[in-house]
Amino acid sequence: MDLSSIPIMNALKKHMNWLNTNQSVISQNIANADTPGYRAKQLERNDFSGLVDQLSSGQTGSSKSTVMKTNSARHMNAAGVTGDTATVKKADSSEESLNGNSVVLEDEMLKLADNQMKYGMVVNLYKKNMGLMKIAMGKGGGR
Repeated sequence: MDLSSIPIMNALKKHMNWLNTNQSVISQNIANADTPGYRAKQLERNDFSGLVDQLSSGQTGSSKSTVMKTNSARHMNAAGVTGDTATVKKADSSEESLNGNSVVLEDEMLKLADNQMKYGMVVNLYKKNMGLMKIAMGKGGGR
């Protein structure tokens, strides 16, 4: 059984790949925090709305666009969850040191911690979905 044929598993896999690439970009920024003239980089956010549209049209048969909405700033939004490719771009930083370096170490450390929390969340979701699939196949659930 190919897990990538299951939309949620495919989305989780893509998001883990994006987070892994994001971790590399953040690490590169931190490693070059003292390099003269180094410009901080960041990954472009990926859009989750395409997956939502694909899932809704596949399940309901309609081609109507689905829009995710939140009513609190603390709710998970749809941006940056999936994507096959990740594009690195120059970070939008207004701070620059005297030697031309635009890395703000404190910001990069916050991005690193956020990325690690998101990765842990996706790993837990992946484990939960695998557990549900095992239960559905009769190979789990405390028997």
